[in-house]
Amino acid sequence: MAALTSAVVLVGILCVLDLLLTIGVIKKLREYGPAGPVRALGRGMTPLRPGEELPAFTAVAVDGALVSRSSLPDGALIAFLSPNCEPCRAKLPELVAYAAAEPGGRDRTLAVVVGEPEECERFVRELTSVARVVVEPRGGPMCAALRVDAFPTTLRVRSDRDRTVVTGHVVDLAREASPR
Repeated sequence: MAALTSAVVLVGILCVLDLLLTIGVIKKLREYGPAGPVRALGRGMTPLRPGEELPAFTAVAVDGALVSRSSLPDGALIAFLSPNCEPCRAKLPELVAYAAAEPGGRDRTLAVVVGEPEECERFVRELTSVARVVVEPRGGPMCAALRVDAFPTTLRVRSDRDRTVVTGHVVDLAREASPR
């Protein structure tokens, strides 16, 4: 009987220990989330959500034009791409075709190519005729202002009472290209 009592006490202690370890793991998961610790900058940034106000930003396009939140027309598309990203290379022709078909011409699409200038040349060459193009290093001012740390990312911007607002974080170019 003493052995049975000892076994039950041991199982009870192990259950309490397991419960405490599980609570500790849950606390860490809440702190870190699925993509690592949530920080203001760098991996784990909280992306802009639909309905959120687009933060102020300014940048200089490769053609020398100043680009800012206030210079974006209603319905503008902002695309973030990196030449080091395989999905970006695969989506580039689709983005070029989509931007070419956009009403309002190249002023309605802003492409932010993230990487070293030499490695961005192909993207810049293909996008310049259909979009305003900004080149910046990873973690640059546009990525930081618009909280982008994953590529490709596209944002659709709408004006609402003189405030530019993000209406969709990830824009499906194929769906968007269908008749409106």
